[in-house]
Amino acid sequence: MRTTEMARLFQASGPFLSLYLTTSGDVENAGPRVELRWKNARTELLDRGVPEHLLEAIDPLVPGSHTAGATLAVVTSIDRVLWSGNLPSPPPREVVARWGPLPSVVPLLAHFQSLVPHVAVLASRAAAEIVARTAEGEGEEQVAVEGERTPQLTRSAPGGWSQPRYQHRAEVLWERNAAEVAGVLTEVVDKVRPRFVAVAGDVRAVQFLGDKSPKRVRELLRVVGGELPSIEAVLEAAGSLVAATVDGDTGELLDRFEQERSQRDLAADGPAATFEALARAQVDTLLVEDRLDDAREIVAFAARGLPEEDSYARSSLLLAEAMVATAAGESATAATAFAEALRLVEELGMPRELGEARMALGRSLREFGDLTGARAELERARAIFARIGAETRLKAIDAELAELVEGPTPAGPSTP
Repeated sequence: MRTTEMARLFQASGPFLSLYLTTSGDVENAGPRVELRWKNARTELLDRGVPEHLLEAIDPLVPGSHTAGATLAVVTSIDRVLWSGNLPSPPPREVVARWGPLPSVVPLLAHFQSLVPHVAVLASRAAAEIVARTAEGEGEEQVAVEGERTPQLTRSAPGGWSQPRYQHRAEVLWERNAAEVAGVLTEVVDKVRPRFVAVAGDVRAVQFLGDKSPKRVRELLRVVGGELPSIEAVLEAAGSLVAATVDGDTGELLDRFEQERSQRDLAADGPAATFEALARAQVDTLLVEDRLDDAREIVAFAARGLPEEDSYARSSLLLAEAMVATAAGESATAATAFAEALRLVEELGMPRELGEARMALGRSLREFGDLTGARAELERARAIFARIGAETRLKAIDAELAELVEGPTPAGPSTP
């Protein structure tokens, strides 16, 4: 994903649905399991107010997704799918779904910024396999090179007076084959521009490959093993080189970031400045860190461009502010934000959103230790969901109520 694509996500109109659905294919009946998982998540998202037309747009992306990766990732605006794709690593939970004023893209950033373009080569005396993996995660290109074969290629010591002649002929042939492989490899390297070329195979074939490659390719060669059983094994061995490259890049980028920030030059620090740069497509590299201060600044940044008359968006941002305040342990700020959000949602006459807000307040009260208040708010939310027939939310609230035990009432957010 390029920064221009990321910018387009934030330029669209919200609310946004950000979905990360586990689609691992290494289990029995993987396909039906994924479809059932989506069916349950779909019902819950509908209860949370996600429009039916967005869920319908996601429906055709689910079947067969277990064959493409461990996660199906989808980001939508209020009216359409903005981005969808498959990620190799699973999300922290079976379903991670967020419906809110901003898209949730940290998993996408973590994946795409760790991709390293590289090439893997498995060389033998008479052939080679070459696989190239790109930086954009668009798949891989595989090339097989078949050289000339003779009976002498596999005879290391034929014996007798003719041995030097046989060995010389074999080495000449190996060199000829290595030159052909080097030519194809050079074409792949020029096309993909990899950070390194991981090589394994016959020792002499690998040596000849290095000798026959031009300097720009030879400087990229990294031997990762001997005669490995398959090109997949070479790619697996290249994993340590990928990790080392990512670590090195991260260190260099952090050093460069600190330098630019100290000079007040080309570094944007914090979500507000970063989002502004993203919106102008002026971001070369995006560094992500999970910080509570950043969450607070994101809410403030989103609020700055919000029309005063948009009560729905204002209520969503107030709820976000309340949850950030809860995480920071700021009970007074949380109480103020929850009270104003509830007022706006009640004026809008949106029962489902009101139930969600009451549920969020109940969880906040529980975090501050006010179990009595938490139970009261969850009961209010339950009554709302029961009235509108939101069965999935009812089950969630019942589970939370079952965990609550009455206790003392310390200071925490409180609303009428």
